[in-house]
Amino acid sequence: MFYRQILKQLQDWAASPYRKSLILRGARQVGKTTVVRMFGNSFDTFIELNLEEISDRELFFSGTDVRAVLNAIVLRKGLDLVGKRTLLFIDEIQNSSKAMLSLRYFYEKMPEIYVIAAGSLLDVYLRRNRLEVSVGRIEYLFMFPCNFNEYLVAAKLDKLLEVTKTIPFPDYATTILREHFMQYALVGGMPEAIKVWVETKNIIEVRRVLSNILLSYQEDAAKYAISPEQIDVLKFIMDSLYSEAGKQITFERFGKSDFKCQIIKNAFQLLEQASLITLIYPYTSTDLPTIPKRSRRPKLLYLDTGFINLQANIQADYFTATNLNSIYKGIAMEHLVGQQLISIQRQSDFQLGFWVRNARSSSAEVDYVVIWHNKMIPIEVKCGKTGTLKSLMLFMDEAEHNYAIRIYDGVTNLEEHKTPNGKEFNLLNLNLCLTTNIISYMEKCFE
Repeated sequence: MFYRQILKQLQDWAASPYRKSLILRGARQVGKTTVVRMFGNSFDTFIELNLEEISDRELFFSGTDVRAVLNAIVLRKGLDLVGKRTLLFIDEIQNSSKAMLSLRYFYEKMPEIYVIAAGSLLDVYLRRNRLEVSVGRIEYLFMFPCNFNEYLVAAKLDKLLEVTKTIPFPDYATTILREHFMQYALVGGMPEAIKVWVETKNIIEVRRVLSNILLSYQEDAAKYAISPEQIDVLKFIMDSLYSEAGKQITFERFGKSDFKCQIIKNAFQLLEQASLITLIYPYTSTDLPTIPKRSRRPKLLYLDTGFINLQANIQADYFTATNLNSIYKGIAMEHLVGQQLISIQRQSDFQLGFWVRNARSSSAEVDYVVIWHNKMIPIEVKCGKTGTLKSLMLFMDEAEHNYAIRIYDGVTNLEEHKTPNGKEFNLLNLNLCLTTNIISYMEKCFE
């Protein structure tokens, strides 16, 4: 399998003297098990347990006596751990409450053992069964579908990836980078879909992979719903996500349904816990400190743009389109930017949202904002350089800083701008293909 950026975060976790047991979170089939196996290659001994297997589950006869548990594992597996750096990986941990409890005691009693846990719909399971995870004794990492940089690695385009890190970005590489970005936009970020595309360039095979993954998500909904009615609601929402992705949504009559608002809201919470969606809420102020307004309509981001392409049946459009903005009314382009920002959010330490202004005199919406270095930076996603920046201008008139970003299908540069009211600011024009590198550009241009 190919390198994933989260491996760097796992290495940092292992090197920390304050390391705790780690829970790796994320949706099904984003590559959690694979990446831990890759990480395990750097240890003297890698122990993998799958608690869907009864024999592995029975090893956790105690949640507190972890020395006895580890001795049982050693005997069962025929291992010798003396003097060896050991990683214990507990997969599908949701199948054992004792294994969940053991995470705390591995941290307290056997800190020399590196412990990582993962599971399918783990957050759903914990809440549904009202299980508590020991606060202060567990840490988390979140894993998402592959971003464009990871796609380039999978496609063995390491030299092109290195070029993307060049600031300023060389114009001669724009055309070739754009070609590969269009392929990534078509396929999406699910690792198996990328693997199949890189090996076959067969979109029919990619469709098969994505369809099977969606089917597994639907089966999960039936498994974890608390009532037959919620199963129906979840299936309805999952069938509607592609048409509402990238938009501000309301829970009341979502997708023109007759389901009650609270039932829809509860179903969305379940899908968030399963990491199938992300709801980002609007900011109404440009001044910090501030918090997103959870009473306002959130913007819906689907797990992966590849699912939007599949369910909207627009994959064929990618083979004839001249730019992403012409596909699905520009929704695919804006959503793909959001997916890239989510993929780097936690490792880059910024908050993601969007901005709205609902004044009697004028209303405005900025596609995304990132709170970074104590500044709220507005990001507009545009089809080209000639597009209007009316909402961004209104934001900048109110902002205390002078930095803004336009992500578009054009040349990357930094230019001076002025609002109609005369405020001067620096506008970073960032090519769509470089969204994953946005923090590097901000550090270079805004510091």
